[in-house]
Amino acid sequence: MKNIIIFLGIIIAVGFVSCDDNISDLNIDPKAATEVDPQVLFSYGLEGLSRQMTNIEYNYNVDRFWANFLTQTTYIEECSYDPVNRDIGGSLWDNIYEEMLIELKSAKALLRAQEVSDAVKPMRDNKLAMISVLEVYAYQYLVDNFGDIPYSEALDITNTTPAYDDATTIYLAISDSLEVAIANMDITKSGFDSTYDLLYGGDMGMWKKFASSLQLKLGIRLSDVNATKAASLVTNAVANGVFTSNADNASFNFLGSEPYVNPIYNYFETQSRSGDFIASDFFVNLLNDYNDPRISYYLDDNIATGYVGGVYGKKGNTYGDFSHVSPTIVEPTYPGILMDYAAVSFSLAEAVERGFISGDAEVFYVNGITASFDFWGVPSTDLSTYLLESDVVYDSASYKEKIGVQKYFAAYNQGHEAWTEARRLDYPVLVAAASNGVPNPKRLLYPNNEDLINEVNYNAAATAIGGDKLDTSIFWDVN
Repeated sequence: MKNIIIFLGIIIAVGFVSCDDNISDLNIDPKAATEVDPQVLFSYGLEGLSRQMTNIEYNYNVDRFWANFLTQTTYIEECSYDPVNRDIGGSLWDNIYEEMLIELKSAKALLRAQEVSDAVKPMRDNKLAMISVLEVYAYQYLVDNFGDIPYSEALDITNTTPAYDDATTIYLAISDSLEVAIANMDITKSGFDSTYDLLYGGDMGMWKKFASSLQLKLGIRLSDVNATKAASLVTNAVANGVFTSNADNASFNFLGSEPYVNPIYNYFETQSRSGDFIASDFFVNLLNDYNDPRISYYLDDNIATGYVGGVYGKKGNTYGDFSHVSPTIVEPTYPGILMDYAAVSFSLAEAVERGFISGDAEVFYVNGITASFDFWGVPSTDLSTYLLESDVVYDSASYKEKIGVQKYFAAYNQGHEAWTEARRLDYPVLVAAASNGVPNPKRLLYPNNEDLINEVNYNAAATAIGGDKLDTSIFWDVN
């Protein structure tokens, strides 16, 4: 990976810039700073997405709490499922729309405005495809948090009150965009080079695997609501080639110098906020119930008597009395994971069970567990023992529980995926907050000020989804 320092000095207009139903037909915004090189904008957008997915600061990201991996000590609003106090929805919304999608929109517009020869066109097409993959990832992330969101009218600087689109419609649109992006990739040609592609160093073969694995994820999310489309996406993804090892992981490596460090390090060490986070009793007890050796890799051994979690969502948990997160994930250069081989393997196991693809679901299931153990450096002898545990041994009759729990364990430090898949599969069953009895949320609330600045469209969206409430299900959550 080259210098992320290239981000310094970027000045772009932040606002809503136009995009159409397919994400792709974007027009140059005359108010934007067109002097910025599209490759710099691409890098900036990629870094912003990676930072959002990795961030542990509860002003911006509550997924590790809502996945019940961690709970709080002094300030318990977020683990009590209160996103309003710090407007978590507003911060996430701004980070994705205004600090990520806007950069990618501008980069795509600038690339399309360039006159290039036939010889150079494949490289430009690769760059456009790379941008589309990140756009799809970001829009899926927004839908999976909120439900209906601005899409067809989003990112238009002249429209400060965009309409919200139906979440199902958005999923279908971004699926189409992703299919086009994959078809347009030429892995024999270059895209953004290693200076600006901070994910795969300019390797288009890896980008195609990432795009195909994202296609698989979209398909699996649609399984319970549109099996025909889900099967099509999954079979196409497998045909295109998904991740086959941890070497394929979409892993963003942060630099070891401020401000481009692992955001967990920044929050825990630079801002001295580590004392607000402890392991939850739910997570510790579940790992112990499964005799899972990953507990010593996920958590610090700061308690002499063993691993101890604080009651989830309880006020008054004392930092020194409970287990802390592993020092490993706090290292300044520790990478952020956008997608990994373990998740892909578990999705393939589910795809077999649903009849979307042929194969052996148990093999894919074991591959997922093995990938997680290998990623964390757990010895193979521990893996062999673990696979014989009665709760771990695969059973097709209870595949949702088997896959759901193991996918959850493997997604430690990927809180959004853990929370999202637990909502979809209903395993493991996440807990209510001890402080107020509020059940684990089914979605994140819209930004606090949306009912003021975009009242008509906000009200229409809230009505369409069944209310801007924590217990309103995302469309794919039908169980």
